[in-house]
Amino acid sequence: MTPLTELFPPALVAARMPQLGQWSPAPPSTDRCAWAGIDGAARARIIETATTSLGEPWPGLPASLYARFVRDGDRWDYQAPAFARRERLAWAVLATAVCGASADDAPRTEAFRDEVLDGVWALCEETSWAWPAHDFRVLGSHGTRQGLLPDPDRPTLDLGSSGTAMLLALTDAVVGNELDQVDPLVRRRLRREVAARVLEPYLERDEWGWYDGSTAKLNNWNPWIHSELLLATALTEESADRRTALVSRVLQGLENYLRAQPRDGGCDEGPHYWWRAGGSVFECLETLTSMMSTDPGVFDQPLIRAMARYPMATWIGDGWAVNFADGPARPRETAPALLFRYGLRTCQPDVAAHARALRGDAEACLPRQGVPFDLRRALDALFDAEWRSAAPAVFPFPQHTWFPDTGVLVARASPGSGRGLLLAAKAGHNDESHNHNDVGTFIVALDAQPLLVDAGVGTYRRETFSPERYDIWSMTSEYHNVPEINGVGQCAGAEHRATTVTHRHTAQTDELTCDLAPAYPPRAKLTSWLRTFKLMRGADKEYVEIVDTWLCAAPPRSLALHLLISGDLGINAGGQAMVTPATGRRLTLHWDASLFTAKAEQIPLTDPAFTRVWGPVLHRLILSARQPAAEGQHTLVARPVAAT
Repeated sequence: MTPLTELFPPALVAARMPQLGQWSPAPPSTDRCAWAGIDGAARARIIETATTSLGEPWPGLPASLYARFVRDGDRWDYQAPAFARRERLAWAVLATAVCGASADDAPRTEAFRDEVLDGVWALCEETSWAWPAHDFRVLGSHGTRQGLLPDPDRPTLDLGSSGTAMLLALTDAVVGNELDQVDPLVRRRLRREVAARVLEPYLERDEWGWYDGSTAKLNNWNPWIHSELLLATALTEESADRRTALVSRVLQGLENYLRAQPRDGGCDEGPHYWWRAGGSVFECLETLTSMMSTDPGVFDQPLIRAMARYPMATWIGDGWAVNFADGPARPRETAPALLFRYGLRTCQPDVAAHARALRGDAEACLPRQGVPFDLRRALDALFDAEWRSAAPAVFPFPQHTWFPDTGVLVARASPGSGRGLLLAAKAGHNDESHNHNDVGTFIVALDAQPLLVDAGVGTYRRETFSPERYDIWSMTSEYHNVPEINGVGQCAGAEHRATTVTHRHTAQTDELTCDLAPAYPPRAKLTSWLRTFKLMRGADKEYVEIVDTWLCAAPPRSLALHLLISGDLGINAGGQAMVTPATGRRLTLHWDASLFTAKAEQIPLTDPAFTRVWGPVLHRLILSARQPAAEGQHTLVARPVAAT
């Protein structure tokens, strides 16, 4: 890919960077015609949502809530009210603008304007915008002595800080003129806090591992934070020189991220995080090209085009997605309007069609109830006439996608349809962002329902991103669909990876073969473990086959194959089990009963992050070798049961 610093060189940035007030992604509330054009249903929902909190106290953020992360590992008792504050302010901004477009709504406009005033002041009064789990002092990192609370004199620039800066910047752009009518000090205070807490630390300090990968693996933080820094810069920074310097630094930071990405466009964090990884890359590029009124071919770059296809390629159907690494199998936070624009800008109509199909019959501009609210993405959708008027579309459901650099295969038996079998298989390595120890795992779905599954991840706590990460059951290979040899599972680290990876695609089959042995530590005494995944297409012969061929240094004490299952699990005689979902067709599993015994166990689920997706229980099928041999082969077959 051509480096961004060549596509947007410093001279171009300096020449085209607009002055403060000359560019905005959304019209100000004083543009009555623009805001009067908001769809009636969206307008009603905005006013209704913003009205529910009028007159209510703003959520409190006492120091003891921040301290909980150090004391007991909980991060949500603080984050939940912090998020609620920000969402409340965002809705109030929209309500002020849509009510102000009507002369009959003057009383409500004044009430919402005061709500915005209170929200801006509350956020500016917070000691820190960083989340407890990220703050340098709370973590005791970057040369600081650990404490319970953040240091206001040395702010940490994290997702919380950049997100708050973006929200305040959009507040400034949309209703800043109205705030000036109340008291010009509010706008000055807002800009001062954004500069002191976010823009100045970003420009003046070089301790952000998410920027260059110096202290942390580059992941979604980089484009996510940069997408918000761009808006904060464009909408609040008054100095022309600093505006240019900030944008130039953002371009270098984005280049760092893109240089580290696989050329196949895959996202090793999974489809849930893609919306803040590849999706935020698009937002950065969209902001840059709009702000500087030039497009130097950036959307024609192969990597940028490839990244747009990932959500479509990993879509199972009916709300389900292929969820290797952290992230739920039913992603909650999607932004189909963003993906729609991404598809159009990269001239990929199937991507745009997938985005329109994601929307379905839902309202075009605002997120579903219960989904985190992002003011920038809401504004983008509200003022995108092409998105609002886009005709209904069906999911493309591509037949197969192979990500050779990421090491992920997604193949379906019935292209263009959610019906039939889907196989998703992972080679890769165990040093991914949001890594699970899962080299060689796989997912099998039938009629858009995952039945052989990846559990995903539970509610984030202190342990989730700590040396204790792999003490959490859902991160371990023992609870993924991979072997266990001599009682040993896989280990984390870049050296623990699949090797000898090959892929073959024909009209009838998709195959992926890889050696899993390097993913295991020496004490597993494993010489090689070749695993071949095969999806067979065709009427009456549709099946998934997993062939394992192993060689150990000596006969292992134990050898087991694990399968994590959603749905009722019944084991029958003769090497067969039946997986029965709550609705839809059943799936049969077949193995060699002369070589392996079978045992089923329940995995009770209580964490809401799991129960929301899977309900109260998952099952694990354990196939244990009767007489473990140093050398052997086994075939597992999954077949759909014909509907009755």
